[in-house]
Amino acid sequence: MKILIVPDSYKGTLTSKEVCECIKNGILQSCDAEITTLPFADGGEGFAECLSNICNGKVLYTDCTDLYGKHMKGHVFTYDKTAVIECATASGIQQKRDVMNATSYGTGELIKFAVSKGFRNIILGLGGSGCCDGGVGALSALGIKFLDIYGEIIEHPCGKDMENIYGIKFSDCVKDINFTYACDVTNPYFGKNGAAYIFAPQKGASSNDVIKLDNGLKMVNAFLPKDISKVKGAGAAGGICGGLYSVYGGKIKSGFEILSQAYELEKKISEADIVITGEGKTDKQTLMGKLPFKIDELCRKFDKKCIVISGTIDNVRLGNKMISLVDEDITLEYALKNPREILTNKSKYILQ
Repeated sequence: MKILIVPDSYKGTLTSKEVCECIKNGILQSCDAEITTLPFADGGEGFAECLSNICNGKVLYTDCTDLYGKHMKGHVFTYDKTAVIECATASGIQQKRDVMNATSYGTGELIKFAVSKGFRNIILGLGGSGCCDGGVGALSALGIKFLDIYGEIIEHPCGKDMENIYGIKFSDCVKDINFTYACDVTNPYFGKNGAAYIFAPQKGASSNDVIKLDNGLKMVNAFLPKDISKVKGAGAAGGICGGLYSVYGGKIKSGFEILSQAYELEKKISEADIVITGEGKTDKQTLMGKLPFKIDELCRKFDKKCIVISGTIDNVRLGNKMISLVDEDITLEYALKNPREILTNKSKYILQ
């Protein structure tokens, strides 16, 4: 029996590589099988490392700032003439949820660092962000100046500053960057399905904050060099995708597509008997194009059995079988503290 394991990370608990190891160890305790593991990500946490590992790349470290301007150690993954950067590295969601004061500035610092090292081809993983600033923070770090109504520069702009932007200067910005945006959603920059309304609440936004952020995104779009209101995926990572795309252009591709090509995923699925996937939480957002949804699509294409094993499952049906780490006997709190043990144990019975 040939089994292919292709999971995303269980955000905050296990990396995709660790998920692979747990599932594989559990299966091998109960049966003999030929198992292939593909640690995966769809643009969020772990995406850059996965792609760099496939391409035998390296990692470079530098100082940058986090979501709220605190100094931290950041990193970029590189291979050939390409740097792979995750927004989640410097601008990832934290336990503190204060989206109005959160900024993507640190992501811009990592991009600027990569360019300074000679990497002009940037693949940007857009999942896992904790901000909704339309990319103005990242653009500011790249030298673009955002002005208020009095013509004064807004330093390190964050979500709450977007409504106060009345001008932009591009004279001193970093130029000539070739961007590929690894994006796992198709949401627009603003509007009822945009960055603020769909994603900001989970980053700490109140209903009033959502209205302010959406108005801010409209304001930013009015001053950006290219109208991005109709660009699919522009709302990814709180609008980081749209802001950078308006200034630098580039290609918006799903992180899944980028990694699947590098992994030759379709070929591997076609050769497997059973495919196992999963993520931290499988819910309605999964159906918007996240990894388990994409894997299930390919399994149906090649008529392969698909099993989804996730931390929690919220009123969604995918694949031929679904398993949740949290059940009537295991609380969420216990699962978060003991993910390896639970995932390994449940994987013993995954083929039953």
